Amino acid sequence: MEHSDLVKRYLSGPGIEIGAFKTPIPGIKPVYLDRFSNYAGEPTLADYYGDACELPFFDSSVPFVATSHVLEHVANPLLALAEWFRVTRHGGILYMVVPDRRRTFDRARPLTDPNHMLDDYNNRVTQSDGTHIDDFTFGIDWSIFSPSTPPEREREARQELASTYHASAKAGFEINIHFHTFESASLLELIRIGNRAGVWNGRIDVLQVVEAFPDSNPIGFLAVARVKKPIGARWRALFSRKGLRSDARRP
Repeated sequence: MEHSDLVKRYLSGPGIEIGAFKTPIPGIKPVYLDRFSNYAGEPTLADYYGDACELPFFDSSVPFVATSHVLEHVANPLLALAEWFRVTRHGGILYMVVPDRRRTFDRARPLTDPNHMLDDYNNRVTQSDGTHIDDFTFGIDWSIFSPSTPPEREREARQELASTYHASAKAGFEINIHFHTFESASLLELIRIGNRAGVWNGRIDVLQVVEAFPDSNPIGFLAVARVKKPIGARWRALFSRKGLRSDARRP
């Protein structure tokens, strides 16, 4: 199954895609949000700057939020989901492709307990959190992560990367790693935890999960969910401002 089999069913209207970089989800024409105008020396597709946990949109103002291989880079996934819930209108869609740890360089790392991610939310963890640096740098499959590194240099390369990340985190700078690992069941449990804990004012209901998605690059899974907001929030949305806030910044 490919995106082309699903996007027409779920994604319509002026939605947003976060962190598309060079591989946007095909078949949609969203507003592109990215934290960077350039990444790894190459330009992103960003129309506006936007962090996964802080989007420059009014409440209930977009029909969908789409992401592909973004959530694992977020230190506080529940905060990100809450932000995506906030900007999506009642009945709107969250369309999320997330790498399955078993099919990526994370395959040797343990699966992150969703309750740990609830702790991260309650503790207001930020992108400079260094908790998972060693788990990441010493746990990933280096032959997939950096296949050009000679085997005799692997240990040294891991140590150098860990030292760089630790120094950045200690200085309060944001770091970019796979903070957490996912499988489809753990993401669904995370959403259930968010619903139960009242992380967002309403519900996120999962509509469909597709494993080994897409067929052209089957290292992840797709979760499609619908945003459900209470009556009061729906009425407020009718009279609230729509679209981008005035403080939205272009690259």
